[in-house]
Amino acid sequence: MDTKWDVIVMGGGTAGLFAGIASARQGAKTLLVERWGHLGGNIATGMNLGGFFDGRDHQVVSGIPQELLDRVVKRGGGLGHMFFKNVDRWISSTASMDPEIFKHVAFEMIQESGCKLWLYTSFIRGFREGMLVQAAEVLNKAGVLRLEAKAFVDTTGDADLAASVGAPFERGGGKRQQAVTCIFRVGNVNLEPVERYMEERINTEHKEPWKFLNAPLRGKPKYWTPWKVFPEIAQRFPKLFGVYYHGTPGDIFINCTHTAIDSLDPEDITAGTMRLRKQAMEVTQFLKEHVPGFENAYLTHVYDLGVRESRRLIGEYVFTVGDMISEREFDDVVGMGAYPPDLHDATGGDILIHGKGWGQASIEEELPQEQELPYNSGYQIPYRSLLPQGLDNLLVAGRCISATFEAQSGTRGMGPCSAMGQAAGTAAALAVRTGTVPKKLDVSLLQKTLLKDGVLLGRRPAGT
Repeated sequence: MDTKWDVIVMGGGTAGLFAGIASARQGAKTLLVERWGHLGGNIATGMNLGGFFDGRDHQVVSGIPQELLDRVVKRGGGLGHMFFKNVDRWISSTASMDPEIFKHVAFEMIQESGCKLWLYTSFIRGFREGMLVQAAEVLNKAGVLRLEAKAFVDTTGDADLAASVGAPFERGGGKRQQAVTCIFRVGNVNLEPVERYMEERINTEHKEPWKFLNAPLRGKPKYWTPWKVFPEIAQRFPKLFGVYYHGTPGDIFINCTHTAIDSLDPEDITAGTMRLRKQAMEVTQFLKEHVPGFENAYLTHVYDLGVRESRRLIGEYVFTVGDMISEREFDDVVGMGAYPPDLHDATGGDILIHGKGWGQASIEEELPQEQELPYNSGYQIPYRSLLPQGLDNLLVAGRCISATFEAQSGTRGMGPCSAMGQAAGTAAALAVRTGTVPKKLDVSLLQKTLLKDGVLLGRRPAGT
């Protein structure tokens, strides 16, 4: 097996998928390593993607992510971009993709790009010499293999490679931590009776009717829980009810389970996963017994653990909520996002920070007293937040970039992660091509290349 590469992308989640495609399209000999049998991370769970458009309906994420979305929708695999103008919203737009058709298109685009893919391959540890990552050790059916590359991209979500070679990182937000979740899929749902139930029993304040098409965009998650009229059940059930529907009659995806775990502790991960699967069973049973339209429904799949936050790298720049809501412009911008801060309390399921304000959260960052959090304002992501301190040939992308706890609750969204992935993969390949390392790459060259490839950077960067 080939063990020497130009670029190795470690982790094939949302960011890793786009990093692998971008790197290979730039001509780099690229290997994408993924521990599961599919790509895309949370996209492959049936969740809608947030953060492609800001609250003014300006697109901020395009490039390869938009290309993939277009291909999936053309195959009949989702509804594409969906917008909601009502004041009862927490985000103004999301993108719908059926997870199975998405997985197929993701494989197609990886193969077309020339990126080599190893599935069912787990990262073990990294090796460094001075300021350079020399190699990564992985395990698959061929055994333990040592892989060498000129540049590495860590898209593991937990910054496993970066932490293994000694990159500095932070965890958590003081006494707070993000909840973890398992999305689950329910089949054979009769949609119209469910919508009538939500209108007649749950919509007590006569807001715009709840529909499966606008459910992912609604504000006040407690208000829209179908068990709020059952006080005893509501007391022990989750405090939110997210639903995603991609156009296949009777087929829905539910986002409501929550629990607190130490996301780096194997025993805690196992116990938390078991708790979440139990919650999925209980919620499905409640819906079958109490909500018209679910009488003949059944639980079809509980997806893998969804971790919102674990390690956050300390990079050359730490991105903040202040940068986000002030729409700060960066000379080294390499991507954008519009997914707002979205902090889920790990013990009760409450959303403490979301697109309509700070809720009851006490934020650690200093913000002007009169500053309200706007609806998903578009924000630029600086290249320096993808560069860990102390390492020259390693980039990070996805939820583990260099950001504060509060800011990371927004940049972890699938829109921003997609943009970061394309930026990191492009940067790694350009560094190899020009005989340098990512830390010393000419950022103006990177920006010109990204713009040529359809990436949106906000204002046109100086020198491009």
